[in-house]
Amino acid sequence: MSSFWLQITEPGHPARVITVDGEVEVGRDTDGLQLEDPTVSRRHLVLDVQDGVMRCIDAGSANGTWINGERADDPVELAAGDVIRVGETQLVVHEARDAPAPSEVTGDEVVVEVLDRPSEAIRDLTRASRGPRRL
Repeated sequence: MSSFWLQITEPGHPARVITVDGEVEVGRDTDGLQLEDPTVSRRHLVLDVQDGVMRCIDAGSANGTWINGERADDPVELAAGDVIRVGETQLVVHEARDAPAPSEVTGDEVVVEVLDRPSEAIRDLTRASRGPRRL
């Protein structure tokens, strides 16, 4: 199962992040995600997550909804990395998937695929390339 979150960048405000796990209305005057951007419509668009898919539906906004630089007049399925632009505000879509099962443990040995924990593998390689530490 997937969950989605948005990185929101509004003019004159620090970036913020929200989780989207159902239907969220986006606009200047809404109970959902409120944007403080005068170029955004009061009820600009709707984001809807169902069955692990996030959709963006323009709600008849005056200035339009743009996804990856193209105007979105019809509902659009979104993917991680997609950039939604409404007025001067940018929303970047991120997707988190459920983590795989922990690595298998047998006795004192732990079997870990390098791709499961790349940061640890990089640290191990860095330590090995430095050689033994001398005091």
